[in-house]
Amino acid sequence: MKRKAKIFTLAMSALMGLSVFAGCDGGFGGGGGGGGGLANTDPFVDDYDPNASYEIDFLGWGDAKEQAIYKRIINDFMTAHPNIKVNYDACSAGEYLTKLTGEIRDLPDVFYLPDTEFYQWVDGGHLLNVLGENGEGVDTEALENVWDNAVNEYYYNPTTKMLGKSEGAGMYALPKDQGPFTLAYNIDLVNEQIAKNNLQDDAEVAALFSGTPVTWDVFRSAMKKLLVGAGENVYGIPYYELEHAVYSNNAEFFGEGARTSQLTSTATVDAVQFIGDLCTDGITPKDGLAGNGDGADNAFYQRRALMTFVGPWDFATIWEMDHFNVDLLAVPYGPGPDREYNTADDGKSTAFIGSMGYCVAQKTKERGTSGASLMLAEYLCFDEGAQRKFYSFGQCVPNLKDMAYEEYIPDSLGIMADEGHTAPESRDIFIDIVDGFKDENDKIGGKPRVLYYTYLTAWRINLEDAINQSGLYTGAVTAREVLEGFNDSFQASLDEMIEYLEE
Repeated sequence: MKRKAKIFTLAMSALMGLSVFAGCDGGFGGGGGGGGGLANTDPFVDDYDPNASYEIDFLGWGDAKEQAIYKRIINDFMTAHPNIKVNYDACSAGEYLTKLTGEIRDLPDVFYLPDTEFYQWVDGGHLLNVLGENGEGVDTEALENVWDNAVNEYYYNPTTKMLGKSEGAGMYALPKDQGPFTLAYNIDLVNEQIAKNNLQDDAEVAALFSGTPVTWDVFRSAMKKLLVGAGENVYGIPYYELEHAVYSNNAEFFGEGARTSQLTSTATVDAVQFIGDLCTDGITPKDGLAGNGDGADNAFYQRRALMTFVGPWDFATIWEMDHFNVDLLAVPYGPGPDREYNTADDGKSTAFIGSMGYCVAQKTKERGTSGASLMLAEYLCFDEGAQRKFYSFGQCVPNLKDMAYEEYIPDSLGIMADEGHTAPESRDIFIDIVDGFKDENDKIGGKPRVLYYTYLTAWRINLEDAINQSGLYTGAVTAREVLEGFNDSFQASLDEMIEYLEE
């Protein structure tokens, strides 16, 4: 009975998370799916025979553009491997987890899985360990050219329940992409406001668009100057991402192992207060976080916001818009726990990186299709031709490190220019985010979404609801009051998740 209750709870968690999950085609947000049992640790069975014929099922999601891109690239795979037929199926992001969870007893051979769902699904035993025990699995040499943080996300040790690379860990997905989610601004609208308000020589405005991260103080001051005379219904930004604020203030939601709440720490409280202050300044609408998703995109596309948050996939849409010129900014950073800038504990510009994995279903071993399925996942993950098409179509930044540095940033092959896709000019910011903090002097980096680290997801929606409904955005309450009021509930959620892991 206890195990059945757990399965039911996980399924309900999946459905509860869909409202966040459906926010954008990039697949950011909550959800879950699951079931009981430990992750399978049997060796990968490489059952591929080049003289045999295979038929495998692939499930993804996306709008019409993304589906067309994947159909084209999967057709390329089938041309290269004529003995493998791939049945491609896809649905919208908002429907995906419901569909996938409904097929949990007979999963497709290969399917998308957001990193926010990985913990539950790998622990549920549904995902094949693609490493194998004797090197018969994934091409680990090719993986060395894939972003380290992307690869490491999909390791898991079923004995210790530890995420990430560790002794005894298997690998249960190949990275689909890295989704750096940062600020983009409307170049023409910003330039109009600079000219209107004689800000050409303003140091704070110049710093904001310099390509170097600015402090929260400079960000707020520059945005207020830019918004003068912009119109009653024009904002600086439609909403501000909670994780960006927390991460960029050297703060965390919880301590190591997601066991102890840190919501009431000074740095976390100040991060949430920063979002509230953007609203009371008039930089962000009063609905704050509630304005994300399609509402934020539409405000930006309709010239009602100077900037918004974007991922690489958004440029497939932006490139189709006439006279809509966009470039990127690194997110601003806070002063850290001591509330003083230029000290050792300052925050750094830290965006969240959304990731998804190409998972091979554990049941492919029974079907004798695991070898062919892994070949498809490898092709989509790190084949040079496929990756080149993905970035040229505006689907993602390259998974391959050398391609990102040598081709994507400088457009050395002229692919972006040939397609008419010169924006974003500052696409190196996307790469700065995904390559992480290389040393103490590196000021731009990224981290996985917070839900990657927690077993259940409802707490994230509940936290946003508590903030959104609190009066923080009108100044009626402080961030400390909101977070202290939610903290006991959050700690109870963390305790519940630890109980699941320790069963």
